[in-house]
Amino acid sequence: MEIDIITYTDAQYASLTAEQLLEVRAAQIKKNKLTAKLEKDIRKAEENLVDNGTYLSSMRTAIVQELQEEYDAEVEVLREGLLFFLKFSTRPDASGAPYSVDYSLPVEDRFAIVKTYYETNYSDGNERFAAFQQDTVAVQYLGELYAPLYDYFLDSTY
Repeated sequence: MEIDIITYTDAQYASLTAEQLLEVRAAQIKKNKLTAKLEKDIRKAEENLVDNGTYLSSMRTAIVQELQEEYDAEVEVLREGLLFFLKFSTRPDASGAPYSVDYSLPVEDRFAIVKTYYETNYSDGNERFAAFQQDTVAVQYLGELYAPLYDYFLDSTY
């Protein structure tokens, strides 16, 4: 099963508990069902437009847009619920983190704290990336923003 409800790295998935993985799987299954329903609803709407002789009108675009917006809203609710669960279900021991760890902060602020720490304390890109790779707290602490920061530090090694 492809998981695209959230964007976690393999390392982040590996660090999740069994309960968390089940929640991710359940949310992905719900999203897949919503996707199938969207496709079915679009086909049905198109068939109705053909039957009415109005397929080439601008009605198709408006109907598809409306269905897509409803789908996007439902998926976002699922996604936010899953991220909320993952954020608060379990937390690794943060005593080994070299920066301040505060789970009450928005993930964007946590991202800034971690990024600033590594950029301030490691001037060499290779050393920075190696240190970041060893950071087991950041995997859970940054959530979906771990992968972009990982890529950012990886790019600084070249």
